[in-house]
Amino acid sequence: MSNQVRDALLSACKHFMLPVARFLIQNGVTFKEFSTMAKLAFVEVASDEYGIRGRQTNVSRTAVLTGLTRKEVKRVRDEIGDPSSSVDAATLNRPAQVLSTWNEDARFLDMNGSPRVLSMEGPDQFRDLLRVVGGDVPPGAMLTELIRAGCVAEVSEGEYKCVSRVFNPSEIDAFQAMRFGVCLHDLAATYQFNMSSGDDGPRQRRFERQVWNDHIPRGRVPRFEKLVHDSGFEMLKSFDKWLAENQSSSESVDPRLKRCGVGIYFFES
Repeated sequence: MSNQVRDALLSACKHFMLPVARFLIQNGVTFKEFSTMAKLAFVEVASDEYGIRGRQTNVSRTAVLTGLTRKEVKRVRDEIGDPSSSVDAATLNRPAQVLSTWNEDARFLDMNGSPRVLSMEGPDQFRDLLRVVGGDVPPGAMLTELIRAGCVAEVSEGEYKCVSRVFNPSEIDAFQAMRFGVCLHDLAATYQFNMSSGDDGPRQRRFERQVWNDHIPRGRVPRFEKLVHDSGFEMLKSFDKWLAENQSSSESVDPRLKRCGVGIYFFES
């Protein structure tokens, strides 16, 4: 790698780290804590993806790739198994899956095709809805989170109505913190995939596009943001419908199943 490319990569790293640093500082995460997570990520990638014939990369080569000492690599490898060092994207996405199923699955719709009011127990009620989605989140905890996020409302004692098909809590909590990591991961993984080659050379790129203009008057920006919000939401609803109609009906863990999706975002600077 040339010095020019290395300098460009480091400059890009600093650029994308600015909103990350802003978010972490706002929520009380120190650089020392962040650097520990960064070290875990470097060692995990070097250990798992640069081995020979499917084996884990040895300690010495991991040290060379990451710039850490062999002693430090050994210590960090012991920490990688700690659940607190990883984000469970499936758990994060489960509230969204609950809302999607509530809006799409005929078992939970009324005669007009709208989400039925559900109680906690009984045939085709909220507990059954969670059973269809899968996972091990307790029904009470899931319902509390959906109500807190403004996606579900209690219409009478013990009866609940779905008022939004989109899970997007407004205040920072554990789910939002995890969502921050998953959203950045998915975008970065797509870009990294598109910039690298497969074992057999160049491969089909994943969809990743942007449109922008550097000369938009400030007063017109809110109109564009509303256009993106309205049009993007309608587009996402059609994607969400396709995903719901094509998901596996099996509740068992199947290694052939993949996580895939699409994200749309507005930016301003």
